[in-house]
Amino acid sequence: MIKFYIPDGHLEKRTLDIFARAGFQVTLTERGYNPEIDDGEIVLKRIRPQDFPFVLSLGKGDLAITGSDILREFELKHPEDKNRVQELLDLKFGKTKLCVAVSEDVLPGVKSIESFRNYAEGLEKEGREVVVATEYPNIAKDYLKKNKIRAIIRKPAGKTEAWIIPPMPEADLIIDTTETGRTLRENRCRIIDTIMESTARLVVSEESLRNKEKAKKIEEIVQLFNGALRGEGKVNVYMNVLNPGDLDAVLDVIRRYVKKPTISDLKSGGYDIFIVIDEGDLKYILPELRREGASSIAISDTRMIIE
Repeated sequence: MIKFYIPDGHLEKRTLDIFARAGFQVTLTERGYNPEIDDGEIVLKRIRPQDFPFVLSLGKGDLAITGSDILREFELKHPEDKNRVQELLDLKFGKTKLCVAVSEDVLPGVKSIESFRNYAEGLEKEGREVVVATEYPNIAKDYLKKNKIRAIIRKPAGKTEAWIIPPMPEADLIIDTTETGRTLRENRCRIIDTIMESTARLVVSEESLRNKEKAKKIEEIVQLFNGALRGEGKVNVYMNVLNPGDLDAVLDVIRRYVKKPTISDLKSGGYDIFIVIDEGDLKYILPELRREGASSIAISDTRMIIE
């Protein structure tokens, strides 16, 4: 049995999408912690993705989907345990940036981490301390150390950006994730640096990989997820070429997009051709195919590509 942690929050919808594309049907309720899945060898549990690396390192589960920023925070906090959790696959979705920001109203002259360091040195001379608010205290500690900034690091219970909003802000600087930067801009927060970009990752407990039966099932899941990722944005194109004399011209068009089309003989004469291409190329290739003699062209979504 594979215990698979899936995230709630902003990663949830795309996580369910990739399960569906990989051939799994997942059913969940708004408050349910154990979604149902149509695979008797998998049990799902839904909690906050911030906890996934830690619980996997303890051997409490086998697989999880979490952010690479969360994984990095875990590795810095528990360096002795970082090898107990391994990354299997970059799932490419849930893209965010871990940004460093200040209030435009409180620190209008600070537009880079270098100018913030000058501000911090000024506070230190006055006997005051810099306060940094973040949900990533260990990444923050590492980042501030590299930039030679001494600070008190606080993990807020609520919205991080609220800590630098005037009047009398609680922090001088925040380190927070953003997808578009819109919330920060709306609250007049200026991004002065980006620490890292993050995406969702499929991660595994190292202990689970040592179990032969679990490792086999995990490999199958990885293949299906990877196939779903490779099929994203692709379409299947089927066509006939009824006049054998048109085949070379049609293949000349196809080979600008695909190296090895699948060609079969039709019983009544002519050829059946199958290709997989990027969906964005359809608008270019279809008119050319029709011009060169292809007919009965049919299009369908590519659910997975597994080689």
